[in-house]
Amino acid sequence: MSSLLDEYSRQLSNCTWCPKLCRFSCPVAQAEHSETVTPWFKMTLAQMVRQGGIDAGSDAAEVFLHCLGCLHCREYCKHENNVPEVLMAARAVSQERGPAPGVSEVLEKMRYSGNPWGDAIMDNLHEAVDTKFLVDEAQVVIFAGCQALRRPERHLTPVLSLLDLLDVDYVGVHGGDSQCCGAPLWFAGDREGFAQNASKLRASFGNAKKVISLCPTCAYVLKGGLGNEVLRDGTQVVTLDEFILPLVRKTPPAARLDASIAFHDPCYLTRYLDRGPQVRELIGMVSGNDLIETDWSAKDATCCGGGGGVPYFLPEVAKAAADQRLSQLQTTGAQSIVTACPNCVRQLDREGKTQVMDLAELILEAYSCNK
Repeated sequence: MSSLLDEYSRQLSNCTWCPKLCRFSCPVAQAEHSETVTPWFKMTLAQMVRQGGIDAGSDAAEVFLHCLGCLHCREYCKHENNVPEVLMAARAVSQERGPAPGVSEVLEKMRYSGNPWGDAIMDNLHEAVDTKFLVDEAQVVIFAGCQALRRPERHLTPVLSLLDLLDVDYVGVHGGDSQCCGAPLWFAGDREGFAQNASKLRASFGNAKKVISLCPTCAYVLKGGLGNEVLRDGTQVVTLDEFILPLVRKTPPAARLDASIAFHDPCYLTRYLDRGPQVRELIGMVSGNDLIETDWSAKDATCCGGGGGVPYFLPEVAKAAADQRLSQLQTTGAQSIVTACPNCVRQLDREGKTQVMDLAELILEAYSCNK
C-alpha cells in the first residue's frame, strides 16, 4: 500500500524541500500553534513513510489526521501541490497498519448507522419529508447527505419549501438507505469501504438523471472528484446554488431583504468546485445590501474546521479552527453569517451571538417575506 504514496513523489519532494511558505495558511497549524501539524511537516512525514524511513503506524497516522482537507495551502503554493490528496493517501497507507486513535470508532459507526456520528438519520429523513417526495421514478432528486439529515429542519425542509414557492414540482428526495456520500470513509483511509459505499449509492439512485446535493463535499464526491466513479455515467450532479440560481434569475423576490450579511465560503464549494462567484450573485439577488467580505474570503477563506473528518477524529482541533474562523466573521460586524454547507453551519453556529444561516434559509426568507 505504501506504493500509493509513490504516485505523489513529485509533490512530496516539492513540499519536503520547501521553506514552509504556506505555513500561515493552514488553519490547523494556526489553531494548534504547532510545527508538527504544518503542511510541510505532515508532507515530510509522509515522504519518510514512502521512503521507508519510519513506519506508518499509530504515531505517524495520528499526525496525518490533522488536515481539514481545505486546500487553502495550495493557494500559496507555486507548484499547486494538492496536500490534502497526498495526506488522504497517507491515511490509507496508515490504515493498512491499523486505524489511528479515534478512527476505529468512526468506522464502526459508519458500519452500523451509515454515518460517522451513529445518528438515526433515516428516521430524521422520514420525519421531515412527505412520502410524495420519495418517488423512485423521480429523475431529479435531492441528495441531502448525512450532515444535512442531522438537522433537516435547517437544510432540507427550507429547500423543499423554497421549491414549492418557486412552483418547482418535479424534484424528489433520495430516500435510499445510503445517505452518506462516503467521504468519512475516505477521510478515515478506508478505501475499500469507500468503494463499497459508492457501489451501494450507485444502485440506490434508480432513474435519477440529475442529483441536487445539499452538501458541497457530497457534490464533489458524487461528481467523481476523488477519482472514483460513484454515480452512473450521464448522471448530472449540481450544488444547491447551481440549481436555484436560474430559478431566482427567472423569478426574483418582489423585494430584497434588508440584511447585513457576511458570507463564509465552504472549502469544497469555493476552492474545489469554484462556485464562489455564483453564490455571491445569488445572495445579491435576495439581499438589498452589499455582501460584507472578511479579510480572508473567497478562495482565500479560512476553513471552519469541519473538513477532512477532523470533527469526529479530533473534535477539539475542529472546535479551535471553528472559533478562529468565527472570530474573523464576527469582526465584520455583520448581523448574519450565511454559508452554503450544512457542515459549516454546524461548526459556526455554536455561541448564538451571531445568527448563522444556511443559504437555503436566507433565500426562503426573502421569498416568504413577499407572500
